[in-house]
Amino acid sequence: MISLLTQRDKTSVIEFLKQDSIAGAFIIGNVLEFGLDNRKDQRRCGDYYGYFSKGQLAGILPFYNMGSCIPLFHEEEVIEPFAQIMVHRPLEMLIGMKKFVQPLYEIISGEKNTLTYQESSYFVNKSLTPFSLGDSSFAEANELDHHRVAAFVKDAYWHGFHQQYSLEEVEAFVEQRAIEEELLFLMAEGKMVAQAYIQAATDEINQIGGVYTVEEERGKGYCKAIVSKLCQNIIKRGKTPTLIVRKNNFSAVRAYTSLGFTYFDDYLLIKFQV
Repeated sequence: MISLLTQRDKTSVIEFLKQDSIAGAFIIGNVLEFGLDNRKDQRRCGDYYGYFSKGQLAGILPFYNMGSCIPLFHEEEVIEPFAQIMVHRPLEMLIGMKKFVQPLYEIISGEKNTLTYQESSYFVNKSLTPFSLGDSSFAEANELDHHRVAAFVKDAYWHGFHQQYSLEEVEAFVEQRAIEEELLFLMAEGKMVAQAYIQAATDEINQIGGVYTVEEERGKGYCKAIVSKLCQNIIKRGKTPTLIVRKNNFSAVRAYTSLGFTYFDDYLLIKFQV
């Protein structure tokens, strides 16, 4: 049986997600911070569908207002009914561990026009090797001019990740962050040259994302330095740093592994034409 989950289901949802806490990290963070009810003005709220087998929650299919869907399930019986929901809903991005995403994609790919199919690795760092640069410093978003921050993040989305957002959407992203979701900038000669942020926070991990260096400043170790700084902040909170990296981004893979990150699982990000 499939039903739309509400705030009344929060306890059972969190218990279910914690059975696979790393795969469910983004969902856990959103549920804890924003709840299960869909507030349309919040990009990280959405409609959460739950699949129940013998009275127990066996799968969750969230459709977020930002356009993404992140499935997680423990029983194969959820695949077909989840796929049918996905076929009939607008969908911009399907993301998550490959073991959950791939079987759903194989069903819906004939119904939706795929724009990109990106294979990545999910990395975990349980033994940080710190890295720093002597001629740079760091600043949190709330320490900098709001307009400069929004403009930098907007450019990073486009030039770094080929995602185009309006300034208003970026400002909402900057404002609608949980307490632990740092948005950090590396400063060189008074200028913002790199960024990274915490995109998901649970009681066990902080997931790093949005790592970007402006093109003319690349090759100077800024990416490695800012990720190292975030890792140190995460570890001070008693949590484990994680991140996602494209398999063919060899320079980033080298930088992250040199910091102590190790492979955990395959991860997919698939974009569709809406």
